[in-house]
Amino acid sequence: MTVVQTAWRVGKDAVEAGTNLLPGSIPRPIARIGVTFAAVSIALFLVKSIVSTAFFVLAMMGLIYLGFLALNPKEVTGSTRADESEGSPLEDPVEEARRIMEKYK
Repeated sequence: MTVVQTAWRVGKDAVEAGTNLLPGSIPRPIARIGVTFAAVSIALFLVKSIVSTAFFVLAMMGLIYLGFLALNPKEVTGSTRADESEGSPLEDPVEEARRIMEKYK
C-alpha cells in the first residue's frame, strides 16, 4: 500500500510541475487535465511498446525453436516413445557401461 501511495504522490507532483510549465493564461484546472492526459498517453504508449516487443521476441523464439525441431528431429531429447518405436528402448546407463567394458576386456 505504501508503494501505491508513493506512486500517487510522485504522479501528483509531476502533474503539478508540468502544470507550472504552462503559461498562466491557461486556467489551472484545464492545464492540470491536459498535463495528466499527456502523461497517461505517454505512459500507455511506453507500456504498449514494451509488451509488444516482449510478445514479438517470444514469438520469434518459439518459431526458431520449432524450425530447429523440424530440421533436427534426432536431436530432440526426452522422448521415450520415439526411442521405443525405433526398436531400441532406453537402457540403464550403468548397464550400458558394463556391457561396453565387457566388450573390451
